[in-house]
Amino acid sequence: MHRRNFLAVAGATAVGSAATVYGGIQPDYGVEAVEDSEGMVVFTYDDSPIEDYTLTYEVHGEYDVPGCIAACPGWMKESDEFLEPAQLVEMHENGWGVMSHTYRHRALGYITLIEDVEEGDERIYVDINRHGDVAGDPIVVFDEENRAEGTVAGQGSDSGRDYIDLEEPLREPIDASGYVRYPETFIREILEKTDEQLEAWQLDVTGFVYPYGRYHGVAEEIVRDHYEAVANHRYGGGHNEIAGLDPTAMRRMYVETDRATEDEVDEFMKTAVDEDVLSIVGGHSQFDTLTEDRIRYTIEAALERDLAIVTLDEAFAVLEERDR
Repeated sequence: MHRRNFLAVAGATAVGSAATVYGGIQPDYGVEAVEDSEGMVVFTYDDSPIEDYTLTYEVHGEYDVPGCIAACPGWMKESDEFLEPAQLVEMHENGWGVMSHTYRHRALGYITLIEDVEEGDERIYVDINRHGDVAGDPIVVFDEENRAEGTVAGQGSDSGRDYIDLEEPLREPIDASGYVRYPETFIREILEKTDEQLEAWQLDVTGFVYPYGRYHGVAEEIVRDHYEAVANHRYGGGHNEIAGLDPTAMRRMYVETDRATEDEVDEFMKTAVDEDVLSIVGGHSQFDTLTEDRIRYTIEAALERDLAIVTLDEAFAVLEERDR
């Protein structure tokens, strides 16, 4: 597909230079400007890696369009591989949205067991290990009849199977049809701690993105209670019908090169024009599969079709105004 040379028109600078100062064309569209467009697209980026500033922010700045960062403030405080708070504040002040992605990217939904757990076991085998990242985390192992609580000591794999090691033996047997998850109180604490840190940096938290896409079980109810909008409630899609829209059950399409072709990106934007939907795309800027070219291609695919690129909170402000 032929691409217009937006960069020449905008006089854009190359990625890797100093952070772009937005010109004000966006991200404050206003309701009227969005209504004159063919629809709305929200760009979301997960995990708050430093590439969100050195790559994603730069490319978006070339087109004067915003995105949304699903931030993990714990990672930001602990490693220079992630955004510095001041960088995220700068992005936010220049119109970017900020969403919670939990404090340290914890999977809130449950994971299935792959073996029976006997009373006294200190190791549990799971379908995929998402709850053993942080030693000291409390977990619940349960089936239809029994429930046992434990504390994470570590994680690993043997013979191709993932496991979680526990500090103390479990006191109940759990069938292989069961699951492992965090306790409800701990999930709530994670969400509260995440928001408190982001808000302490003077950032408005406007929604949530599930780490690893794990929305299952009680986590779904807790997140619904805590946030007004979720960008990745279930897998697939990305076109969220505005009629009867539940903001806590929205989906998005990943635009990384191993998950979508250019033709699929184009078709996605065409549908965003043809149907009455709120469209959401997502990606991870630290991945090799979310290249500068792919970010630019996706933005241009939207702009060429006169789609307004907005943040999540801007999109809902427009929809609320439209319903009046």
